[in-house]
Amino acid sequence: MKIITKNNRLEKGIRHYLVYLVDDNNNPIECVDAIGEEDRTSKENEFSEKYDISTDGVEYVSLEKFRTENRDYSPLILVFYLDKTLFANTDLIRTYGENVKNYLEEEKGDNVRIFFMPTEGREEIKCINPVYIDESDDIKNLNDLISGLEKKFQVGVE
Repeated sequence: MKIITKNNRLEKGIRHYLVYLVDDNNNPIECVDAIGEEDRTSKENEFSEKYDISTDGVEYVSLEKFRTENRDYSPLILVFYLDKTLFANTDLIRTYGENVKNYLEEEKGDNVRIFFMPTEGREEIKCINPVYIDESDDIKNLNDLISGLEKKFQVGVE
């Protein structure tokens, strides 16, 4: 038997975990929720004492890995609002879209979905699902990403 701890979400800066007791075939025997580091450590220690298992070999699953292993994970969705005249030339908009897609795949992997919308107003890039971003560092990274995309792909340049 062993203990596996999965970091399954982040709410208001507090990590939440699922602490599993699994058999030798990785089949779950018992699972408990833990909120925060102290609670996580306490739950791991309870399993350790109850089943005489060392906590030295606790297996951890990161939040990123947990999200990719679970279907309820939502990728970042970016919408490019571009001048409607660009959409008159389908080859131009297709090439533009492919360049953005290639750039994002190099920078972010498969965790970003992009959409292009024509506008008569101001050109900009918006993240339409920022509710999935919980940490201020991630929000800063998102803002930096959008700013970098606007510069690289001349969004909003007069």
